Amino acid sequence: MKTGSAASDAGATPTQSFGTRLRLLRLDRGLRQRDLAGDKISVSYISFLESDRRAPTERVIRQLSERLGCRPEELWSPADSPAPESPIPAAVDLRLAWVALMVGRFGEAEKTFERVRIEHDTDSDEVREAELGLAHVAEATGRVNEAVAGFEAYLATVEHGDGPHRLAATMGLSRGLAHLDDTERAIRFSTEALDYIRQIGLDMSDVGVEIRAIIASIHCDRGEHVLARQAIAEALDIAPQIADQHRLADIYWQAGATAVAEGDPGRALELLNRGAQLGDGRDYHRTMGMLRALYGGLLLRQPPTDPALAHEMLTQALIDLRASGSLLETARCRNDLICALLMLGRPAEADETAQRFLADPATPTPERIATLILRATAQSTLGDLDGALVSGEEARTALEDLVPSPQVSRLWSQLAEAMTQAGDTQGAILAYRRAVQGLGVPPGPAMMPGGDGSRPL
Repeated sequence: MKTGSAASDAGATPTQSFGTRLRLLRLDRGLRQRDLAGDKISVSYISFLESDRRAPTERVIRQLSERLGCRPEELWSPADSPAPESPIPAAVDLRLAWVALMVGRFGEAEKTFERVRIEHDTDSDEVREAELGLAHVAEATGRVNEAVAGFEAYLATVEHGDGPHRLAATMGLSRGLAHLDDTERAIRFSTEALDYIRQIGLDMSDVGVEIRAIIASIHCDRGEHVLARQAIAEALDIAPQIADQHRLADIYWQAGATAVAEGDPGRALELLNRGAQLGDGRDYHRTMGMLRALYGGLLLRQPPTDPALAHEMLTQALIDLRASGSLLETARCRNDLICALLMLGRPAEADETAQRFLADPATPTPERIATLILRATAQSTLGDLDGALVSGEEARTALEDLVPSPQVSRLWSQLAEAMTQAGDTQGAILAYRRAVQGLGVPPGPAMMPGGDGSRPL
């Protein structure tokens, strides 16, 4: 490795910015950003430094000079002002980020978590916590694949699966896998989480309700309605008992104290932090919102259906989820509410509700497509066949851009039914073909509308 001065080796001069000198020195040594980062600094932080979007701390300057084989004073000029060693402690930044996430300021939360991630050692607890926080932000904003990857990465780095955020990461992973139709793994992680909270004394808590809601949701997606009802019934039995926040906080305190006595500070920290955050009721509202939304959806799907009670449940669930739920949870609840209105014979209200929901640009793409299909159904019922065809075409165009999956196949099937109702037989046939192709089933005459005199799927 070369060890000459910065000016002579790389053509760098004291008048250039720190980022420019760093990049020239790196290129002169034949190093990639990854090589310069090593195992102490993140690659993204090197990129930020070279573009002068971050000022290095003295510690970082020392590490970089060692990697480049030059003296620290050759790396920056007297005109440069290295950032203070710790302008804001990572613990403070992380707390700010978690609070921002809790109150729905997702952009601020993501920005702060990212700052912690790029400015600290890659193998530090602070970076692991920041990456977990980014997974929670991704889940809250509907980026499910990114969230699942983040939760899996966190659990993989925690020794023996234990740590201060193990339970939250496991629950987030279970929710994400369920949304991605990976029901086998979702059930496994959810069941493990349920067994875990029973062991640590949280079975009769909001976490117990939420895990059961996740399990019931998975059973609903698999058509296992009896098992779904069983999980919902257990959750509904617990729900009244957790409305008393003082009692719920005491449950967390007891579980945390037990963890301390057992010499498990990581678990104790998670439980006590969760108990300390109960004051604003956000966790409770999300838990109850998930439970009511799930119950309402089941009432629409399992005979005998009860759209009136479902409408009541879903209306209250939407209030709860708007306060503290993720974008995906809220969007799914919205669509079930539209279904309830259609089943109650209120298509005009369903159409108006769908229009209002479609105006929200933050709605995740699959749920937006589902809303378009529901609107097409409402428009057909109202006799607006031209409007139904426009909504159906918009849904079809959006579906073409999605990667095939069981969820996408279901959407194609729903679109086919909506197009049949709108009188677009050719569009319905094409949609049914896409549905069965996505499931890996060769299409045949019996799968087409009217192929055997019955409605398909």
